Order: sequence, then C-alpha cells, then structure tokens
Amino acid sequence: MSDKKVLAKIKKCLALAKSSNANEAATALRQAQALMEKHNVNDETIALSGIETAECSVGTVRNPPQYHQALVSLMKRAFGVEPLYLVDWECTKVKFIGMESQALVASYAYEVLYRQLKKDRSAYMKTLRRYRKVNKTRKADLFALHWVIGVYEKVQEFVQSEENKALINRYMDAEHSKVEPTKQRTHKAKAQDRDAIYSGYQAGKNADLHRGMSGDETKRLEAV
Repeated sequence: MSDKKVLAKIKKCLALAKSSNANEAATALRQAQALMEKHNVNDETIALSGIETAECSVGTVRNPPQYHQALVSLMKRAFGVEPLYLVDWECTKVKFIGMESQALVASYAYEVLYRQLKKDRSAYMKTLRRYRKVNKTRKADLFALHWVIGVYEKVQEFVQSEENKALINRYMDAEHSKVEPTKQRTHKAKAQDRDAIYSGYQAGKNADLHRGMSGDETKRLEAV
C-alpha cells in the first residue's frame, strides 16, 4: 500500500472515530492507531499530509520582474497559499503551497490572470513605438505592475487559520529551508511614466477575474 493510500485510510478512520455511535467510533480509532503504529505514522505526518503543492512555469528568466512577483503575492492574498520561486539553469517556476485544494486553485487563478496580464502588457507596448527599447520595457513593466495593483483592490483576502499557517511553515522549513530569496527586476518611475501607471491601473481594475474559471476558483476572486 502506497504512503498516500495509508494516510488516506488513517484519515478516514479518524473521521469515523468522531461518529456518535460509540462502537463504530471505538473500532475506527483502534484501526487508525494500528495503522499508525504499523506504518510509523505520527500525528504531525497526518497533519502535514493535508498540505498540497502546485507548480507553474514562469519561463527562462532568472529574476522575474516586479509585476510578476506582485501577481504571485496576489495569489497569496486571495488563497492563503505560500508562494515560492524555484530557479534552475533551464527555467524558473513558482510553487504554491497550501492546505488541500488551495494550492491547485491558486495555480489555476494565477495562470488565468497571467495570460490576461501578458496580453494587456503586449497591447500597451505596441503603443510605444516612438520610444527606445529600454524606455519601452520600463513603461510596459510599470503598466503591468499597476495592472496588478488594480486587480489587487478587487480581490477578497483569504484569512488563514493560525494552525494552518504553522503547518505550512513547518512544511517550508522541512522541504525548502535552503531556497534563496529571488531577486526582482524593478524600475524607478519617471514623470513621463504617469500614462503607463494610470493605464495599467485602469486595465487591472477592468480585468475579468472570472474568465475561464468556475466553482471554487471564483469564490476567492470576487469583484467588489
């Protein structure tokens, strides 16, 4: 029996142990204890098994731009997940860590919004033909950053319980304690960038948070 199946069976027994039927509860508890002893499973292992992860590709860039890290932080606010950048020589990924389905929903919402952000940033950049490349990139990045800020104000914050926060922190310490913080590409806004900031903010406020999403995904992303 695989570790996942063992944990699933133990958790099922523990759930049955809460039954109002005393005999059923006692039998289920004995079965859970026997399985835990047989497979060397403790209470913390069971608790940590409730944590799930989901990874999304960022691309080949080693230092994601500030607007991308702002979008990742937005997922943390909306879903109560802990995001982590994983960088190697081939690609960069963002990993969402959360309780049960939160990580999966966060990754899905991230991909939906990131597609919209890239599309809007690309469309804005096409309006900057008269600018040099370095100025185009700065203005487009500032547009994208304030696009995320515009979305941020529309998102309902997920309040994670202290118990779940502690579990996620223990998982992070056990699995990713040696991961270095990721640097980010930033730009200092100039007076000539006001149009980029305003346009990005307005585009973010008009972003469709429900595009391609349904069910649980929409519960965390609700427009005010």
